Amino acid sequence: MFRSTTLLAFLSLLPVLAQADVPGSLSLPMWQQGTGGYYVRGVFSGGIESDLLVDTGSSYVVLSRSTFAKLKRNGATALQRTIRGTTAAGRSMEAKVYLISELALGETCVLRDIEAVVLRNADRDILGLSALRRLQPFSLNFQPAALTVSACTPFADATLAATSAVD
Repeated sequence: MFRSTTLLAFLSLLPVLAQADVPGSLSLPMWQQGTGGYYVRGVFSGGIESDLLVDTGSSYVVLSRSTFAKLKRNGATALQRTIRGTTAAGRSMEAKVYLISELALGETCVLRDIEAVVLRNADRDILGLSALRRLQPFSLNFQPAALTVSACTPFADATLAATSAVD
């Protein structure tokens, strides 16, 4: 019994130990909305703010039509290619992949040149694997709710810093 208890206690500490081993990791606060999903705050190029659903099941960052229209007006998008895929509901679909120049998460983490898709019926923005892969290793913690990431460009080095300073 002692060995099992010790082993379980050690295994429960592994996520904490793994985080501690990553120099420069950053904890981004998450919050839960009515649907049960967890969100982080993001600011796209040009100061366009968004609450992003954290979704490891989404291959790409997904933009609502509203967010995409604002980014397009600011010249912060570039069409990359068209892809065919299957939704979680099993429907086949075609989507255009755009390159988004910058996405800031929290106040100190910036990603540049993020691939994103715009889905016809998307009513929210999603932080998918096209961004999360670039932040690895990352972990999701639920008490307190936080997305802990590792590979960020410091906010002070990003052009978004100049945009935010004006506000």
